[in-house]
Amino acid sequence: MRNRYMIWAFAALLLSAESIIAQPCLGGRVLDAASLSPLPGASILVKAGKGTTTDKDGAFRLCTLQGDSVTLTISFLGYQTFRGRFAADATGLRILLSPATTDMETFVVSATRTDSRIANTPVRIEQVGPAKMQALPLQSVDEVLKVVPGVNYGRSFGIFSTKATVTMRGMSGKEQGRVLILVDGIPMNKSDGGGFDWNMIDAAQIEKVEVTKGAGSAIYGGNAMGGIINIITKKSVEKLFVNAGLSYGSFNTMGGRLNAGGAIKVKQPGNSWTWTANTFYRASDGYITQPDAEQQANPYIVKSDLREGGASFRTNYNIGSRHSIGASLSYYNDNRGTGEKVFQPRGNTTDHDSYGITLNYKGYLGSYTLHSSAYFLNEDYKKVNEYLKDDYTWYEVLSTRRDFGWLTTVTRELGKNHKLTGGFDLRNGSVDAYDKYYTSTDIIYNAGKMNTWSMFAQDEIGLFNDRVRILAGVRYDIARFYDGLFYTEAPTQESFFMEAYQNKAMPTHTRSAVSPRISAHYRWNEQGRVYAGYSRGFRPAVLDDMCRSGRIKGGFKVASPDLRPEYLNNFEAGIDLRPFANGPLNGISLEASAYYSRGSDFQYYVTNGQTIDMGFGERPILIRANISEVEIYGAELSVNIEITPAVTFYSGYAFASAEILDYVKIAANDTIDLAGKTMTDVPRHIINAGLIWTNRFVNAGASFRYTGAAYINDQNTVDEILNRDKYPGYPTLDLRFWRPVGKHLKVSLNLQNLFDEKIYDSKFNVGPGRFITAGLEAGF
Repeated sequence: MRNRYMIWAFAALLLSAESIIAQPCLGGRVLDAASLSPLPGASILVKAGKGTTTDKDGAFRLCTLQGDSVTLTISFLGYQTFRGRFAADATGLRILLSPATTDMETFVVSATRTDSRIANTPVRIEQVGPAKMQALPLQSVDEVLKVVPGVNYGRSFGIFSTKATVTMRGMSGKEQGRVLILVDGIPMNKSDGGGFDWNMIDAAQIEKVEVTKGAGSAIYGGNAMGGIINIITKKSVEKLFVNAGLSYGSFNTMGGRLNAGGAIKVKQPGNSWTWTANTFYRASDGYITQPDAEQQANPYIVKSDLREGGASFRTNYNIGSRHSIGASLSYYNDNRGTGEKVFQPRGNTTDHDSYGITLNYKGYLGSYTLHSSAYFLNEDYKKVNEYLKDDYTWYEVLSTRRDFGWLTTVTRELGKNHKLTGGFDLRNGSVDAYDKYYTSTDIIYNAGKMNTWSMFAQDEIGLFNDRVRILAGVRYDIARFYDGLFYTEAPTQESFFMEAYQNKAMPTHTRSAVSPRISAHYRWNEQGRVYAGYSRGFRPAVLDDMCRSGRIKGGFKVASPDLRPEYLNNFEAGIDLRPFANGPLNGISLEASAYYSRGSDFQYYVTNGQTIDMGFGERPILIRANISEVEIYGAELSVNIEITPAVTFYSGYAFASAEILDYVKIAANDTIDLAGKTMTDVPRHIINAGLIWTNRFVNAGASFRYTGAAYINDQNTVDEILNRDKYPGYPTLDLRFWRPVGKHLKVSLNLQNLFDEKIYDSKFNVGPGRFITAGLEAGF
């Protein structure tokens, strides 16, 4: 009898094992609808909490499914979401996703410091996702922003530029500090000059770029006066990947990059660890930027060349689904020749040695969400200057710029459509710099520090079944400038004229700013909404203006430790439409905005009524001062059309007017009156358009941009070098072609400025013109 029971038990075990082994699984691949290239990391969802992601070949597999059939929801950033019902044992599925021209379901974080849908945020947000980024011939990450309507983009010498400037909403193209730059939510604008070194980020690391237009100081404080740009880096979704790339282009430009990463499930159930490592290098012989007349007059002119490289490591540890801890390390170094060489091995050069460390935590604590980040950023800026006129002069600039801070945001959901957010920011910025002369005894020092303490609160609420959405917030900032100094040591004729402006103990100043915001939208259905709002922005003075005196274009500038913040009151309204959502033209979407801003205490360089002889004649003495009230208004329009799943067209137009309404002179003998003048470096018209075509043969992307004329100087007078009062408008056309070769290779060809348009800066130096690059990538 006992043997009989054992036989029955053994048979039952076999049947159970057979049923487990034979249990059906559902599987297939997710591909781009036109090129049939795999989409790794696509989300496959069966129901809440049940799903998977595709591997590097776009493949997925789901087992232990209940029922005879299941509904799959498949999504991938930059593509239309797919929903379909399949048999639970279906295999060999081939899911084709089409690029999305506008994804109103996309989540962004820069607009509110929380995860929010674009469609639920009553401000103007633009996003450049993976599909569009892949179709752009990018040499630098800031070039992504050329396709965003209304963004004023400046990089005079292409990859050879020591800096790029990106502004928007009528802000002057000379002032990067009026637009806040974030990388994964970490502020990157330096306290010293307000700028950001766009060269230090490899474009291949970027997943997407979020652009929030209009004053964002209510949640981010200073530098967000004109808007916010958040650069989101790529995250690992595969168990292991390795990508390598080589490129060669104009001016003997060679580049290489190596990226690797992985997503690993650890032994503890629900925990996982992801990591990515990136490194890149680029070098170029360069070209001569100076005009012909200067080349004939100066025998020491040489090509402006380039050497740069960087590396980064990012990691994140997920503790179940409730907590995550992340960290990142980054390093960048470059050396750019600036076009003149007398005796030094590389002549005049600029050099940036930069590194950064960030730590962050995100967790769900009961009904609260906590996000806290700490960061440390260091940049050693070096510059070698040499020239031979009557005598030989050689000096070196070294400026150590440090910024660190702690940012904390707490969010509580009070219901399905109600969310409260609050938090605090603590930041410190400093500069410690000197100019050291090797052909004399002169050493010129400047230093200063800035502490900022901030608190903010924000309320998001949806009414009438979330058709009406209201966003209100306020922030209070306190900034303290201290330890400022400027003095010369052992001065000779090279710097004796600076002695009168020495100050080894600049006064300490504490400034404060209140930044409110309120906006609302009405969304009548998924295809349309209107919004309107008011926001106040501000920008604090930068340390370079407060504690450094020295030569600048047009004269000699004097440190201004008493400089106050500048403010901007912004009003705007807009509309979003999908006018043919239910018809054959459902791929068309329209976005339009108009804004009006009034600024006060704007910071300008103005004369103090005196002149100074710096060794080559009398020059005016300038000082940064709060001298004027400005009026800025404009409008933006963008159109996106999905012609077919394989062909997408996008275009945009922006108009901007920026006028100085009132000019307050600081010197009685100042003969200049800027009232009624137009601000410099603000194009009145910007037009952009692009086309993306993906197919099985050769994928193609085309991007056109016209940048309108802009005034060269504040007085709107004829510039003595350019012999005109405006930079002329100019068009550019960029093309990119790429093709996957098998599973592991991709070849590409980039053509920038196809028609070789010559673009000049304020010194009549010229850009590189047409730039062609060929690339080869391998991924495993």
